[in-house]
Amino acid sequence: MNVSTEAFNPYDLRPLASLNRRQIIPLPGIDPGWVGKTGGELCSTPALVQLIQSGAQELGLETSSPAELPLRLNVLLDSAGETVRAAARSIAATHGQRLGSLFASLLLSPVRLSSPPSAWEEAYLRHWRAEIRQIVLGGGLANGRLGEQIAAAAENVLRMCGLVDRMLRAADRPSYLPLIGAARSIPPGIWQAAAVADFGGTWAKRGLAFYGSNGALEALRILPPVSIATLTVPGKTVPLAAAMTAILADTIRQAGSTALAPDVMCSVAAYVIDGAPVLPAGSSPGTYSRLHSVSKDLCRWFSAQISEACGRRVRFHFAHDADAAAAALAGEDHTAVVMLGSALGVGFAPPAERLRPVATDFRLLYS
Repeated sequence: MNVSTEAFNPYDLRPLASLNRRQIIPLPGIDPGWVGKTGGELCSTPALVQLIQSGAQELGLETSSPAELPLRLNVLLDSAGETVRAAARSIAATHGQRLGSLFASLLLSPVRLSSPPSAWEEAYLRHWRAEIRQIVLGGGLANGRLGEQIAAAAENVLRMCGLVDRMLRAADRPSYLPLIGAARSIPPGIWQAAAVADFGGTWAKRGLAFYGSNGALEALRILPPVSIATLTVPGKTVPLAAAMTAILADTIRQAGSTALAPDVMCSVAAYVIDGAPVLPAGSSPGTYSRLHSVSKDLCRWFSAQISEACGRRVRFHFAHDADAAAAALAGEDHTAVVMLGSALGVGFAPPAERLRPVATDFRLLYS
């Protein structure tokens, strides 16, 4: 399929939607050193970790591992010590300003990723500029005070750039948006529950979604996540596929005798085309794109493997993690969801009627 000529669908995005490759342009009040840098370079979790490491001594975090630093920063934003608190808030503000500069550049820049500019990318950028009025932040960095401060600083940059009709906020339950969206995407039926999962670069998050008699999502039981960091590197594709099968089969078994939907929705950190992670043209495949080396028909392959492992008939489905996250906010018009993780991801909230409703008393349950 020629992605550059495919019709634009805001609820099924393609690689040209990337925020990681977008460059920051000269803007009022921003650090000139950011100009020309990409979203991946300045707004990812590794970029925030570098910021924290630059102030680690002042924050008292010299002995903390890189993986711990964003969580520790979140706590220090409300530190009793004025000096530490000010340093933590300065780092959070800088990360938010970088993110705001990226959004402003996306909305104001004439630069395109495709050359010559593709019709798909032009339609994507028009959607951002004409339709999007709210940006909701998800992912691990959007939790707690850190998410609030990143959103506030990013929104302030948009104001400085004259984009006064855009709002930013951190999502409720930001880490679980892909799971909630996956649960809302399960096809209708008389099922009491469904298995959902979210595979990233470091963790496999998973859960069991529970539905009421009217089909509404009433609860999501969060199961313990599984570390997959050692498997999401080149050369580990076959063990990764085996681990995904085992994790999903175990998730299904956790349902016991509950009437479980045959559909298993799995969000992954990759764009999805024709039901499978996309194989990018002209660049090295990512973690989940490399799964194509396991089978040419990945959905059928995973369906068979998981069915055999758990003893139930399973229909396996892939979803792009940011599209899944946006599905969690289905019905919030004119909204983009941006996931702040190891890399950035974006999705657009679809109309509510496309997906299962969420009960007014929806709750997360933890195992």
